[in-house]
Amino acid sequence: MPASISRANEGPRIFFGYETALRILRQVQPAALLPVKGRSCVLPDCAPSADEVEAAVGRLEAAYPGLAIEGPWHVLVGGAVRHRASRTCRWHACTASLLGASFYQLEDGVFASVPALAFAHEATREKSAVALLELGYELCGTYQTKRTGPSSAYDVVPLASVRELGDYVALNPSVYGARKVARIVRYLVDGSASARETKQALVLGLPHRHGGYGLGIPHMNYEVKASRAARAISGKRSFRADLCWPENKLDVEYQSKECHEGELVRIADSRRTNALMSMGWTVVGVTNDELDSFAATETIAYTLRRHLGKHSQIRATNYHARKLKLRRQLGLPVGYE
Repeated sequence: MPASISRANEGPRIFFGYETALRILRQVQPAALLPVKGRSCVLPDCAPSADEVEAAVGRLEAAYPGLAIEGPWHVLVGGAVRHRASRTCRWHACTASLLGASFYQLEDGVFASVPALAFAHEATREKSAVALLELGYELCGTYQTKRTGPSSAYDVVPLASVRELGDYVALNPSVYGARKVARIVRYLVDGSASARETKQALVLGLPHRHGGYGLGIPHMNYEVKASRAARAISGKRSFRADLCWPENKLDVEYQSKECHEGELVRIADSRRTNALMSMGWTVVGVTNDELDSFAATETIAYTLRRHLGKHSQIRATNYHARKLKLRRQLGLPVGYE
């Protein structure tokens, strides 16, 4: 907690939740976050007014340099919500008895939900399980979009881990959204480095009934230790595999335009591929255009299925329509170009 924060507890106790909590946690240094539990963080029965919430936002933005909390602000209340949603504020009832650390204290009387609680609450607002999965990958990955932060960014510290999300909803099954999270957490994985990697992992890994190719959710940015021969080829001691099935020594590399352009990058990519192949790995590259092409994705998935030894028998009805639906939900084109 910054030394500049006043110790005087003025006004009501305010608990930020939902996407507001996620946006705050993205911008506050982890070392400044103080997890609290027990009686010190019992939600108030009476909701704070919009003016009181605005004052709390002002205090936080003054206390944490660079913090900007966009509205509308989502606030949790322990009792019935009597305020109507306003332009700047949304109030949400949270009547469940919360176990474990569910909040961080930002200053005296001002708190933010831990990512797992905010994720569960966001699940109540997401009609699409796919959109919720994308949010989960983002929270457990090393990238952010405007959905959780002030801007898009890469190489950020994950807000949570899959284990933390699963453990929290198992401990708090009565929290709104917990059951929905419990149903989809099996399809989450840590370590995605971009939104496009997440889309690719879901398309390839989700079961047929969800419109995926049923290859199993891959490890994301999995570390592969280099052998002596691989080190000689690449000069590296280890490699990061974008989408990886380590038991089958299969690495699918998402080749974004931003990270895979230029002669030096192409040389490094070639050495990396040759080094992995010297260790018995299969490396498959997928470009932006290929991910955007339904036909190309079909061909790549067929190749991966053969390598993984997966049976091609499809039991899901209307499987073609399910695949197209998943692509639409992920914002991917459904044409054959």
